[in-house]
Amino acid sequence: MNKQNTFNNACTPVTVHVVDDDFHTRDVLSQLLMQEGYPVQSHDGGAAFLQAYDGLAGCVMLDLAMPGMRGEALLDEIVRRKLNVVVIVMTGHATIESAIQITRAGAIGFLQKPFDGDQMLDKLEKISLQAQTVFARRALVDDYRLRLESLTSREREVLDLMLAAMTSQEIATQLGNSKKTVDIHRTRVMQKMGASTITELIMGWTLLFHAPFI
Repeated sequence: MNKQNTFNNACTPVTVHVVDDDFHTRDVLSQLLMQEGYPVQSHDGGAAFLQAYDGLAGCVMLDLAMPGMRGEALLDEIVRRKLNVVVIVMTGHATIESAIQITRAGAIGFLQKPFDGDQMLDKLEKISLQAQTVFARRALVDDYRLRLESLTSREREVLDLMLAAMTSQEIATQLGNSKKTVDIHRTRVMQKMGASTITELIMGWTLLFHAPFI
């Protein structure tokens, strides 16, 4: 087959998690993926995946029709926990309605059973660039969140007012501080948030709280 492993051209290899209750399916897919150079972990169900997941960037190949925690339930849990993975759904009972629902729930790939190895590898190759964009954006969000948590309570108050487009003098009046004190807080906020302009600060805020993930 010799498909290019585009997922792992990045600095950090992306593990493919095969989640399927059928042992034969897990074994065949895992062997094929390993032959193509993908790091692979296999799981016999949603609960097993959640217990084993290490927090690193990954691609989940998810069967929907599983006993216990169904694939849809695991997909919902992945979204709720904001796991750093992209999801390819595998199903033999796809409808247009179900495909739309699954995509809205967070899946970025869809494989109709039965499929062969070439189809699977083609799907992985096609979504790899989209997935790397998702991973990069999540890394930016995580970094912004950590920076936000480093602010003192007063710096956070100043940040909120800066985002409301208030001047230093307006912020000083609002908080009952001198303009000089507010300017010091503004400087520290900009430094801690890694922003050189108010525009960069607003872009980071928008990325964290208002731009939806795929």
